[in-house]
Amino acid sequence: MSTKSKAYVKGELNIFNLINFDLLDAVIITPVPMQEEGTSYIVENLLKQFKEKCKVPVVSIDATFGDYPVIRTDEKSPFIQITDHLIDVHGCKNIAVLKGSDSFEGSNARLEGIVESMQRHGLHLNMNQVYDGDYWYTSGENLGKKYLNGKLKLPDAVICLSDYMAIGLVNTLVKGGIKVPEQVIVTGFDAVAEASLNNQPITTYQPYTFDTAARAVNYIHSQLSPKSKGKPVKMNKGRLLCIGATCGCQEDEAYTHSKIRQNQYMLQQNFNDKTIWNGIGIGTLFESYTNEILTGTSSTGECLLKIYESKYLVQPYEYLFLCLNQNWADSDCDFEEGYSEQMNMCLFADRLKKYPGTENHVFYDTGHEKLFPVKQMLPDFALKEKSEEPQVYYFFPVHFNTISLGYMVLQNNLSLDYIPGLVFRNYVRMINNALEMSRTRNKIISLSEHDMMTNLYNRRGLTHAVNVMNSRAQKGDKWLAIVADMDGLKFLNDNFGHSKGDEGLNFIADTMRHIANPEEACVRNGGDEFVIAGLGKYTAKQIDERIRYFNKLIDDYNKNSPVPFNASIGYCLKAWGEKNAFEKALEQADVNMYLDKRRKKNRR
Repeated sequence: MSTKSKAYVKGELNIFNLINFDLLDAVIITPVPMQEEGTSYIVENLLKQFKEKCKVPVVSIDATFGDYPVIRTDEKSPFIQITDHLIDVHGCKNIAVLKGSDSFEGSNARLEGIVESMQRHGLHLNMNQVYDGDYWYTSGENLGKKYLNGKLKLPDAVICLSDYMAIGLVNTLVKGGIKVPEQVIVTGFDAVAEASLNNQPITTYQPYTFDTAARAVNYIHSQLSPKSKGKPVKMNKGRLLCIGATCGCQEDEAYTHSKIRQNQYMLQQNFNDKTIWNGIGIGTLFESYTNEILTGTSSTGECLLKIYESKYLVQPYEYLFLCLNQNWADSDCDFEEGYSEQMNMCLFADRLKKYPGTENHVFYDTGHEKLFPVKQMLPDFALKEKSEEPQVYYFFPVHFNTISLGYMVLQNNLSLDYIPGLVFRNYVRMINNALEMSRTRNKIISLSEHDMMTNLYNRRGLTHAVNVMNSRAQKGDKWLAIVADMDGLKFLNDNFGHSKGDEGLNFIADTMRHIANPEEACVRNGGDEFVIAGLGKYTAKQIDERIRYFNKLIDDYNKNSPVPFNASIGYCLKAWGEKNAFEKALEQADVNMYLDKRRKKNRR
């Protein structure tokens, strides 16, 4: 895992914990791309999960996955065609092979294709010129160095069983002064983008992956509907040889240029051209300043809003979902494995915009959540939505290193010729960083606005809470201020120690929490004074009942406590709209609290 952070990879893999096999009719799995730098860690863990939870038909593509059936791509025929081309067109007779690891099940089939072609031409493959490789650049580089230092004699051609090995070999030879293809021909396999973008585009081959996928679907169909006949797969055995510059033929410029267009870094685009929305380029993503915009937001709400506004970068889509853990912004509720039982659909984008306005697409803050059980994987309406076309869902993990925040889902018509790739992956990484920065900022603000001992708001938090309430005020609202002051704190500290005094403060804090409503701010205003601040349609009768309940809670506690705790309390209601209304309510509530304290002293 040297190319990626191990913590990042672990966070990525958490998405597999989301799978609910009860929602699936069948599974097609591709273990080959899940091999992380030659290790089978991902596949082994997935296999364990499949064995424990999966009761539906499963088929694997191109690699063994437990004892499940395997559908294999034809990897022999392409190498027959590659070898035929080298012999028939270029007259090669002395051919070397840079093969992959024997642990990869396709290696032998590829080698068999080369042997068969050579035998049909009356040639013999010298097994001393079949070199071990690992399907990566380094294998090609190592072989190239041996040709350069004279340890190995140059053949007519080297057939590499992967493009990456071919790239490493070609670049090493050219840097060392050996001309390709004049002195030696080099070919690859897989037609990866890097092969066409290499300084000398690699002559390679496009494998029959479409046919493999179709046969896998037919197999699943036969398992689900044994009596029905699957659709015949039309094997495209046409020449899928992609001519680059490393075999000596006239380069197929249409092929290389198409790859260049797909991967070029465009700084500007003509946004009047509707076709660009069928796939934004990586250059447009990076030059959009989305990373700076998202990480520069001042709150979680603003961050989600800006993510919604940036959704144009990942078109095309039918629906786009951002589903986050219920308490994702609270670092005390972090997940490293799995997700919260309830997920919040924080963002929903509809391509057809049936419900315009961000209030219908961005969901955050208390009371505005769109929660659904994680076992559903998607909200109810998404599962029940009937479409005329079959749908495909792409799930992307949203995380920061090992900490799971949730996942993003892109939904499209299955017929759409689009697969989210480099742009979408980097877009999600921007979201990962932005959400984590938003969480961190929230934590810092929370620490600065809360009292460390009681975890109530402090004075700074009170000011912020009052400002928020004021921004949401409605006609007829009243400010509420309740002030409580602990009685005898100095006596407790002097006679029982400061730990008993702290216990008393925490008890009064908890008692204030009990009488506070969820939308109100409960505050330790300094020392032994506590405040409840609220704004709403209050009546004096309601608040009198809460004050009586406050005193009852204290009396009930003191009946069974050897050391009693007491507090005096007062409140005030003021109409919203008057200048400095809350400050005046707080001042009068403080006066009323001291009146209560005086009455208690007189009774004693």
